[in-house]
Amino acid sequence: MTRYLFLIQLFLQLQLGAQESVDGIIEFQSDPQKKYSLYIPSNYNDNEANAMMVGLHPLNTNRWDSTSWRDTLIVFAESNDLILAVPDGGPDGAIDDPIDTAFTSLLIDSMAVWYNIKEDEKYLMGFSWGGKTVYSYGLRRPKEFAGFIPIGAAISGAAEIEDLIENALYKNWYILHGANDNPEIRFYPAASALNEAGACLETNLLPGVGHTIDFPNRNQLLNTAFAYIRDNQCTTAAEEVNSMLNVTSSPNPSSKNIKLNNLKKETKIDCYDIHGQRINFSRNDNHIYIDEDIKGIIFITLELEEQQKVIKQIIIE
Repeated sequence: MTRYLFLIQLFLQLQLGAQESVDGIIEFQSDPQKKYSLYIPSNYNDNEANAMMVGLHPLNTNRWDSTSWRDTLIVFAESNDLILAVPDGGPDGAIDDPIDTAFTSLLIDSMAVWYNIKEDEKYLMGFSWGGKTVYSYGLRRPKEFAGFIPIGAAISGAAEIEDLIENALYKNWYILHGANDNPEIRFYPAASALNEAGACLETNLLPGVGHTIDFPNRNQLLNTAFAYIRDNQCTTAAEEVNSMLNVTSSPNPSSKNIKLNNLKKETKIDCYDIHGQRINFSRNDNHIYIDEDIKGIIFITLELEEQQKVIKQIIIE
């Protein structure tokens, strides 16, 4: 059966079911039962175009598949009037296998047939392996999505995305990550790469949180993340980001006394160690002095207008 016959069959199936939560199966490539799960918010109106979030689930097959990830995100989707489309990663749980990324693209196309989707309001989010795939899949399709939310992405530095990072230019990104979840590997490198590529980036490094989606106030934090990628005017914000990208430190490697060149007076500054713990420092105009006995890599965050953040890496000798 061709792809288009599947679309017609499933479209009729969904219209007759008229459910808020839908679990379906499509024969796709080598898999006769490729699963997906959907959530349709209560305010859905087929006569009006609706925003859609594509959700990519984690790798743990003991807990996660398309249905469980959809159910985890229902409150978030309902509160933001989002149609939620969740592809399944199959028996191995890896949502970034070639068959899975191809199926994700099919599901996105299918949603435009089954429902009234806003073409310019499709978003991508995921946790853990799904967060990693937000980077790898999303950066390959920058025109497909209006914004991205990687959560606790199981990524090993920025090397995995360095060939794609230029596609982040003028795109909205919001990274949620646990401060106890290897931020020196899974958070800071990717955030720095996005900054340098000219993305519009907001981050939230959650204190005391490890590698989990069950962190306190999860839905409220997801709502905040979505509001940013939905509402931020990236081309305007990117001008502020570019001004902060011009900030350099001297010398680097540095002593505890660091000079920041090209720094605007209104720029807010903060400092963190490789574990995401805040470092005490003092500031005098464009000089900062580290008040703690620390050596090695530190990260300085620069912020303008309480929205845009740039992360600079500095080595303290």
